[in-house]
Amino acid sequence: MPELMLSVVQNIAVLAFSVLLLAYSSDYFTEGAARVARRLGVSRFIIGAVVIGFGTSSPELFSSVYASLMNAGGVALGNVVGSNIANIGLILGSAAFIRPALVRQKIEYINAAACLLLTALAALLILAGGVVSRTDGFLLLGVFAVYIYYSIKNPNNTVYARDTDEDSERAAVHLLLGLVGVLAGSILLVNSAVAVARGLGVPESVIGLTLVAFGTSVPELAVSIVAARKGYYTMVVGNVVGSNVFNILLVLGAAAVAAPIPADAAILYRSIPAVLFITGAMLLFMRTGWRVSRIEGAVLLLFYLGFLRLSFGAA
Repeated sequence: MPELMLSVVQNIAVLAFSVLLLAYSSDYFTEGAARVARRLGVSRFIIGAVVIGFGTSSPELFSSVYASLMNAGGVALGNVVGSNIANIGLILGSAAFIRPALVRQKIEYINAAACLLLTALAALLILAGGVVSRTDGFLLLGVFAVYIYYSIKNPNNTVYARDTDEDSERAAVHLLLGLVGVLAGSILLVNSAVAVARGLGVPESVIGLTLVAFGTSVPELAVSIVAARKGYYTMVVGNVVGSNVFNILLVLGAAAVAAPIPADAAILYRSIPAVLFITGAMLLFMRTGWRVSRIEGAVLLLFYLGFLRLSFGAA
């Protein structure tokens, strides 16, 4: 028993280190990708919605795909669902509690409505067969490709940000170091999380829904809290909604293509209803005065804490 607890403590330490590695590496990756994009003259919208969106979602992507390949589907699916719950409950809730988050009606609200529909689509795919199949994965990736295509082709998003003063070599180094760090952090995170789950006798999906989801959501949390404190109101909502769309379409799609992902009872009967409920609540709160108030932020945050309590209590 002492040896078992020592192993669990060691794996928790590795898990904590992997979270820090992911946080710093994803920042390097995002910064490098944005610099390369600016150097190539990519539009500001694409830099914000696609390049930075991909960068902040890279921990979820690499961690979920790796977990799927390692036959730890519970961690992969739990990471996606748990990250979306954390993005709304923890990140948007905390940011709005610090300072109310304003909503641009024609952009964030429409995207949030689309996010709810995509969440419902993913829920139907999971509930239909109790598994996210490779066919489901290709379907989600196809929808993601359409989303990216229309984002690029949108005539309102053709403001370019070419910057010939960008240091191309430095940007490339940041991009490469960030990518290596995210890959290494993802491997450490998944392996240590699975080891902790097995050591404590907790289902892998619960670890994915909680610890792994929190760890991979650290970049979004940092970005949103800083944005809230600096008064970048609309950036908070856009960051959360964009990240959730990426998680549903790109992350879950890629992980399912890597290997079919079965869903256990924790996902089917607790987490799916929870993610649908909190996404709907976000949409409702955004509509009340076109902002998420401090009280509404507190409600989202309390819901997230209650979800964590329920997840560990049921395990």
